[in-house]
Amino acid sequence: MSSQQTSGTQQIPMSDKPRFSAVTLIYMREMRDQLRDRRTLFTIALLPIVLYPLLGTLLLQIAQFTREHTTTVCIVGVEHIHGVPPLLDGDEIAARYTGETSKLKLVLRSDDDLEPDDTLSEASARWVRDGTFDAVLVFPEHFSEANSESEERNSSVQVLYNIASDESQIALSRITTIMGKWKAAWVGQSLGALGIEMSMLEPFELVDVDLAPERTREAAFWSKMLPFIMLVWAMTGAFYPAIDLVAGEKERGTLETLLCSPALRSEIVWGKLGAVASFSMLTAILNAGSMLVTSSFVLKQVAVGGATVGSPPLVPMLWLFVALLPLSCLFSALALAVAAMARSSKEGQYYLMPLMMVTLPLVLLPMLPGMDLSGGTSLIPVTGMFLLVRALVEGQYGDALVHLPLVFGVTAGCLWLAVTWAKRQFENEAGLFGGQEQWEFGLWVKHLWRDRQPVATTSQAYACGAIILVALFFGRLAATTVPDDLAGMTKMILSPQLGMILAPALLMSVVLTTSIRTSLRVRWPHWLCLPLAVALGVTLHPLYLVLGRWIEYTYPVSEEATQAMLPLVEQIETVPWLNLVFLMAFIPAVCEELAFRGFIFGGLLRQRGRLRAIVVTALMFGISHGFLQQSIAAACMGVLLGWIALRTGSVLPCILLHFTNNALSVSMSRMADSGFPGIDFFITSTQDGPAYQPLWFMLSIGLAMTLLLYFATVRAPGSESDTSNTSGGVTSPQAASTASVN
Repeated sequence: MSSQQTSGTQQIPMSDKPRFSAVTLIYMREMRDQLRDRRTLFTIALLPIVLYPLLGTLLLQIAQFTREHTTTVCIVGVEHIHGVPPLLDGDEIAARYTGETSKLKLVLRSDDDLEPDDTLSEASARWVRDGTFDAVLVFPEHFSEANSESEERNSSVQVLYNIASDESQIALSRITTIMGKWKAAWVGQSLGALGIEMSMLEPFELVDVDLAPERTREAAFWSKMLPFIMLVWAMTGAFYPAIDLVAGEKERGTLETLLCSPALRSEIVWGKLGAVASFSMLTAILNAGSMLVTSSFVLKQVAVGGATVGSPPLVPMLWLFVALLPLSCLFSALALAVAAMARSSKEGQYYLMPLMMVTLPLVLLPMLPGMDLSGGTSLIPVTGMFLLVRALVEGQYGDALVHLPLVFGVTAGCLWLAVTWAKRQFENEAGLFGGQEQWEFGLWVKHLWRDRQPVATTSQAYACGAIILVALFFGRLAATTVPDDLAGMTKMILSPQLGMILAPALLMSVVLTTSIRTSLRVRWPHWLCLPLAVALGVTLHPLYLVLGRWIEYTYPVSEEATQAMLPLVEQIETVPWLNLVFLMAFIPAVCEELAFRGFIFGGLLRQRGRLRAIVVTALMFGISHGFLQQSIAAACMGVLLGWIALRTGSVLPCILLHFTNNALSVSMSRMADSGFPGIDFFITSTQDGPAYQPLWFMLSIGLAMTLLLYFATVRAPGSESDTSNTSGGVTSPQAASTASVN
């Protein structure tokens, strides 16, 4: 904005740059209002102090319960045990087998204890189901005979238990331990009778020795657990203040007053963002502090994974603040932007829950086995910062220093996008205060048809993308076999392309817009754009292959995925070349571009949505591909295709560029073996497959840069260059035919 709007048409000239004094004033206002709220104080200050001691007490009680609780076990068929080491000493388990499992109350039953017309097997199952006994140990009738010196030595002993009962599971664990010791004693006695020492079964004992210092081992455990706790609480601490500072102010009627003040919208956003981030960090710090104090007393008495875990090392844990500040600001900006769309606090909670579900996997991902800090994981938002902090806590300063710029670069980029989104939400009063009327399905359908426009709306574009991605997800789950002939391969490609990608875009274009051609952005650009798009695809393909190799190096393909794709790769090599190009280059280029750079791009281009249209369609385009490595490469190509679509105002150059790239990818091996005159100047054969010659690679980069400079000078037809137009750049056919080149 060049000036700040107040109420009505009143204008107050001022600089676009946010004033620190105004931001501070708004920040102090929001902090004061939140600190006056008893619910906020309880959630941030009182709840962490009380919560973890209560959880610690409960944990100790549960541990004590599992150690001291007495379980009742019924033994059926004990009279069938003879000629073996004694299991029982009177009515109790022999002491040498019990150890720590002595909390067992035994009841012996036989056929004489049954009611008439009742069988032992039915009675045993009934006793467990109705809770008479926690478990029943059943010895078969010919148990000792089956384990005598006859040829048949196998006999099964059943343990009946109820997995839905905790007591039954405890009883099963204790019985398993006792029976294991009894079996070992039985084997030792049998071997001794044959003159064989029991020690011969275990000629040596393997002892593992952990040379890591004790504090390093403790840091390794807490570096996975504590950052997860802090980040979850940082998200929680940001969500609810953001709802109250935006949706809550809408309900109280104070947001309009603030927006009518002389403060810039950016100043309002920065002030509110600072308040939300403060509560986010404060919530995380207080919860982490309370957890540290509680764990120092509780975990010394509770075994985790068979070992006692000490209190977390305090000095290494200070590295958590490296991640807390940027991630709290990121969560706060996202929460603030989403809360701006809500009409009430209740509705805001509905919006923020999906946001939390999307963010939570990025926090859980670093806890998976084998996830370490690397070039690939550094590029994952939130996850890279989590792994960086873990490396710092564990003392891996070299790895952390190498990946520090990349992690902070990705985090800073995500933070900038989130803050920009929040500012856009506050600048758009239609989105900030719109949608106050009650929604009715009948009226919505009538308005949907009556208010049709030449291009899709933003919500329709998002809906189309969601439908495509969901359909592709279930379509891939339904495809369980790899085709072994051309007909199967044709079906495998055409079904998702035509039925799951193109069909939703075409159907929504017919029903929801007034012009199929305009909504799909099928316009004639300047005539030079079409051949130059093909040339750009040819010259960029060597760089695209290098990008693919780098992605595979950063995120290696698993052996399972390689073996799964091997039949398809072999099938592709046998398909006629024209059929292959048609199926894997032409069809995907037409279907995917009409859907992503056509219908969806046109809807997202509304309301100054140039960056949104390029980025969102690129992400959708990448996700639509099956494998992670292919998705990343497709998303990068999607950014270029979106930029070409924006500059030319047409989907046709994108189709040609997409087709050229795919055609070269599936044809390189055949071109290398074709023996065409001059082909050796461009392509050579290597052990890893066909590759471009270094000289052509360098020349292609220069030519591609020249072509990109040309497309940078192309101006989209008519009003499409002015993306502030609410129609998202819709022009008349006459204007579309007069595209100009600067």
